[in-house]
Amino acid sequence: MTQTNTAETAPADAPAEARPEGQDAVEVREAVLGEARDSGDRTGTRKIDLLLDTTIEITATLGSVRMKIGDLLKMGTGAVMRLDRAAGEPVDLLLNGIPFATGNLVVVGDRLGVRLREVQAPEAGDLPAAAPAPPAAPPAP
Repeated sequence: MTQTNTAETAPADAPAEARPEGQDAVEVREAVLGEARDSGDRTGTRKIDLLLDTTIEITATLGSVRMKIGDLLKMGTGAVMRLDRAAGEPVDLLLNGIPFATGNLVVVGDRLGVRLREVQAPEAGDLPAAAPAPPAAPPAP
C-alpha cells in the first residue's frame, strides 16, 4: 500500500514555502504486512461470558384489543375482553420490546409458562441504532 500525493498537497521534501500553510513534512512509506494465519486460539468466543449475568425483560403478548375509553369504563368485574387471537394461537415474545420468538402457553405447576415454537432473527429496523462514533481528535500541533 502506498500513498500518493494529491494536487492539494506538496511533496514532503518540497521547500516549506511550496507546502500549504500549516502543513508539516510527513514521512510516507509502504506498509509491509505479514500473511494472516489462523492461530487456533478461540479465547474471543468466551467474551459472551461477560453478558451471562445481564438481566433483560421478556414479555409474552397474548393478544390485543382496541376499544373506546367509554366502553372500557363500563366494564366491571367478570367482564370479558375479546382479544384479536384465537384460543391455541401462539403468543408473541418480546425481548426488551423487540419481537424475538413465538410460543405456546403451558401450565407449569400453578404458573403460566411459554414453550418456544420459533425463534426469529431480528429485522434490521428492529435493532437499536448504533451509537455515533466519537469525533476524531484534532491533529497534534
